Amino acid sequence: MSEPAAKQRKVITLIACEAGRDRAAFRDRFLHHHAELVLLHCPRIRRYVVDLVDVKAKVVFRGKTMPPHRELDPPPFDVVTEMWFDTFDDFRYPERFYASPAAAELIRDDLAEMGGRSYDYLTSPVVQWDRIPPTTPGQRTPGVKAMFISRRHENLHVKEAEKAWREHRIAADKYHNYATRYVQNGVIAALTPDAPAWHGCAELFYPTLEDLEQRFVGGTVEGEVEIAKDAARFVADSYPLFTSEYVLRA
Repeated sequence: MSEPAAKQRKVITLIACEAGRDRAAFRDRFLHHHAELVLLHCPRIRRYVVDLVDVKAKVVFRGKTMPPHRELDPPPFDVVTEMWFDTFDDFRYPERFYASPAAAELIRDDLAEMGGRSYDYLTSPVVQWDRIPPTTPGQRTPGVKAMFISRRHENLHVKEAEKAWREHRIAADKYHNYATRYVQNGVIAALTPDAPAWHGCAELFYPTLEDLEQRFVGGTVEGEVEIAKDAARFVADSYPLFTSEYVLRA
């Protein structure tokens, strides 16, 4: 599912609140305080999206087919951020990413004080379709964004997995027909030394929670069978993070 570096640079960060903390308060502070610090002190970020893992959902499969993912409750992460850059150097070198050393210290200390642990991944996004109209920066994008964190089969070569994932667009176009956005984020590299291993993040956006739960694969048993069968060619493990999306810098 990972692919070679492309011109567009996108860093996805998975962020977890430490055990025993108020997870709802953590998400709220991240959005309304920490993310504001990032916007203020990281001017080279071209686009900045914060996804709060605050949606309770259960994808319904009506037939006997097992879903191609497992749902975790509670989810292992509380926030996902997406950052786009002109060049990867704008992220990997602190003197370029932060406006100053003091800004770097401020942002790192703030996340530590919140009890947050973050894992960064360099990815290459492929937008299969996006029919969502632009929203006002800072407002919640209407709908639900499901982010599927996935690993490929260990015995499957990277290039073979990439090819199968691109071909999955055919089945997705037919059965994920209620999704208004479908993005395939292939992991180029994990940037945090102890980051959990995964190879791709599929974004599927649905206009309503009901659309996600009841019509994830078009609301048909045929869709359940075909999507699960096609995904099984390259997906070894996958779990969703059901999120609310906030585009803070467009």
